[in-house]
Amino acid sequence: MKKIIPFLTFLAFSLLLQTTADGQTKKKAEVAFLKELNNVLKNSEEQHWRYNGVKRIDSAFAINNGILSVSVSYTDEDSSIIRTRMEAPVNKIYKVLYDLYLILEYKSDEVTAYESKADSNELVEYQKTNYFHIGAPLPENMERQEKLQKLLDNLMKNYKN
Repeated sequence: MKKIIPFLTFLAFSLLLQTTADGQTKKKAEVAFLKELNNVLKNSEEQHWRYNGVKRIDSAFAINNGILSVSVSYTDEDSSIIRTRMEAPVNKIYKVLYDLYLILEYKSDEVTAYESKADSNELVEYQKTNYFHIGAPLPENMERQEKLQKLLDNLMKNYKN
């Protein structure tokens, strides 16, 4: 019995260290991925083709309880403001695309898009889609696509489908 107690203590301590290390690895992967997403968003004139006007980031890309989200507002020429929000589960991201925008692609319609009417704060769901827009074209988007894909691959090691 005396030999079992030190072994069980060692086993419990080992499991605690592994859990802490896994949590830190996941957090680091999330932080690196979010940093790049927010860098693209910050340096893009627009986040989505659907909206015109001057872009303002209301809530930068974030991951909370496994859900990726971003909120952006656009002020039009007539000074009206449209608010938009996109959110989707991180563990369902399929890959990073680059066409006219940098996009996170999902295999099915996992992305929920919300928008407000002009000058309203109330966001209403308007679409479910498989594309999560990150930002508008930049000259170096092909490089950013590759970098984001590597960061996504690293992140997905921490998320099980």
